[in-house]
Amino acid sequence: MKSFHKYKFILFACIIVLIFQTGCVDDSPISTIVPDPTQDTQNTEMNLTQIQAGDYSSLLGTWKEIAYADNLFDGTGQQWHTGRSDTVSSTLSVSTDKINFNESAMIVQGNTLTDDAGSHLLSFVNDGISLDAYLADADTAITWNVTFYPKGVANNLEPNNGVQIDNTKNLIVIWYSGMQVLTVFGQE
Repeated sequence: MKSFHKYKFILFACIIVLIFQTGCVDDSPISTIVPDPTQDTQNTEMNLTQIQAGDYSSLLGTWKEIAYADNLFDGTGQQWHTGRSDTVSSTLSVSTDKINFNESAMIVQGNTLTDDAGSHLLSFVNDGISLDAYLADADTAITWNVTFYPKGVANNLEPNNGVQIDNTKNLIVIWYSGMQVLTVFGQE
């Protein structure tokens, strides 16, 4: 569904023409259109600076698992798959101040990542193309990495098995060292 924002100018022009054609310039009631706070936000551009500061408003919307890579520890390394995992599908929800992975298995809030082991300080690398958030303490038993790719930019993912990552969507990539699983979410 296309955003109302794209048609705002056309709607405004039609209203002006209608007002002048009906001759009710002075008699017309004032009408305002209030944007629906739940309206589709898929056209929002990902703002890496805001994300690094803990403002996730540019990420609001629906996120869907589009690909994942897992390591079965059989000597073949990470193997890529499209869509959702049949065994352990992942979820991602975003609010203006929190990123929630797998129903609170991992939460990012500001410069803190929280998982079953507690809260961990995050470090960030913003190269102007993507934003990488990783645990500041490299000596933790289980590590996480969260990477943000705005739509249209190249990513450094190297999928195998014919898997292709659609860069026409905003992407969030989450890597978990516990089972060496990498999950790619695309914004709907």
